Amino acid sequence: MARGSLLLEAAQLIRCVSFLFTLLLFAASTGIKASPIRVPDLQQCELAMDASVTGPPMTLTLNCCLPIPAKGPIKFSFSKYKSNPRVRQAAHTVSDDYIAKYTRAYELMKALPDDDPRSFYTQADIHCAFCNFAYMQAENSSVPLQVHFSWLFLPWHRWYLYWHERILQSLLGDPTFSLVFWNWDDQHDGGNVMPDMFVHNGTALYDENRNQNNLPPALVKLRPNTTGNNTAIVNQNLNDMYQDVVRATTAELFMGGAYRTGTDLTNSTVLDAPLGGLIENGVHNGVHSWTGDPNLPLIQDMGTFTTAARDPIFYAHHSNVDRLWDKWKYDMPGGPRADHDDSDFLHAEFYFYDETASLVKVKVRDALDNSKLGVSYPTMAADKLWIHYKSPVTSKGSAIIAARAAGVATMGAAPQNGTIFLGSNFSAIVKTPSSPPPATSKATVLVIQGLQLTRNSFVSLIAFVNLPFANSLTDTSSAEYLGTFNIIPTTNTKYRHLTANVKFDIGDNMQRIGIQHEPEVIITLAITGVEPVSIQGLLID
Repeated sequence: MARGSLLLEAAQLIRCVSFLFTLLLFAASTGIKASPIRVPDLQQCELAMDASVTGPPMTLTLNCCLPIPAKGPIKFSFSKYKSNPRVRQAAHTVSDDYIAKYTRAYELMKALPDDDPRSFYTQADIHCAFCNFAYMQAENSSVPLQVHFSWLFLPWHRWYLYWHERILQSLLGDPTFSLVFWNWDDQHDGGNVMPDMFVHNGTALYDENRNQNNLPPALVKLRPNTTGNNTAIVNQNLNDMYQDVVRATTAELFMGGAYRTGTDLTNSTVLDAPLGGLIENGVHNGVHSWTGDPNLPLIQDMGTFTTAARDPIFYAHHSNVDRLWDKWKYDMPGGPRADHDDSDFLHAEFYFYDETASLVKVKVRDALDNSKLGVSYPTMAADKLWIHYKSPVTSKGSAIIAARAAGVATMGAAPQNGTIFLGSNFSAIVKTPSSPPPATSKATVLVIQGLQLTRNSFVSLIAFVNLPFANSLTDTSSAEYLGTFNIIPTTNTKYRHLTANVKFDIGDNMQRIGIQHEPEVIITLAITGVEPVSIQGLLID
């Protein structure tokens, strides 16, 4: 080889080494390191404080601390925990014989002593413990652990269902038993009512703390404040599904954003506020609120993290959420979609109990393929209605002139606006990107920056584009509707403050309306609930 070529290769190698060294120095100086969520110390548990916000003033101390087995945790592996292939069926389609078997499974689980990790009592406490700040993060003891509002939401709940199902199988002595799913997205074949198998008083599947006005034949409202007759409810439900699943084209929009060791949901800023996925904060939260009893504090049982899993319908509800995750990955227009591939996501760890009451440590990476867990779902014909929903356009051309005439001001990105309190509704003119997105762009996204509130009671933020005079009663079946961010209250008085960045895909809506080339658009936010809500900026990116 010529001497010049050797010198050139040496110089290139030096530049590469120098570049890598610079990256390492930068990482060291900025504290960048692998920081997946690790399993907590179960011996370090806090009590939850529940302060009522409706009815007579009351404060309760709730113990969601989990039993600690005598033996250390088992590391999950597919070789240790073999699973029989099983198909979870829609609750409204199963036979009377299967309902009897399902009821018997929960009778057996509820008959176990409360301190048994397999008991229905402890199973419910698992949700309370990891969703209501009973434990601190393993490697940052000053920051509470939470499995909602981020990319952990879907895999954590998939694991939760997996172990819950294995325990029921063991109690029945039937390894083929599977959970059912509540097909509330079905707007054609009867799934969009509360399943009959759960509504009969006196059975192990019944929970008295449900909204008595929402028993069959009442149609599920995926946005709890939906109004109108059954036809209007169906169309609004279809659009909610379209916006929360079909238009959530990226893993961040659908699953939620990064949550690593040190991320503090109770003390976030606009820059580091986590993002919950559209499936979680939209239709999932909507069904929780619709099911719970509005006459009880915090809409118990289903309407608050602490008590949601005390209702057996919770597991059928989350089976449908789990089904929709598979649907989003494999059956959307445009082909398969990808989960997060960040190392901190893949290596995040959780604790659960198996069918022998042993503690098991699992990782997110092992929950990403349902087929490996033995779980599948049938093809539901009614899915096509929301996957291909064509929402009508109700506005005519850009509403900028009308908005300016009404005194609507321009709002930019944080921090130039300070803190803006929204009231019951708020409109602003927002600039769109100066150049059209490249052909490879997956989404044009509205970012509601630094949304803040205290989670004392249920709140919904409803977003519209090109409707400057929209409010909480505006029909949401139109192309102008962007989606709803539903906030479930929490019982823990120490951690009620929430700061979040909320994102909606806006590009498809703008194109349908015909304003995709406009330099500015009108964004309107409508609020339902009594809690003061503020934001710090609006950005379309």
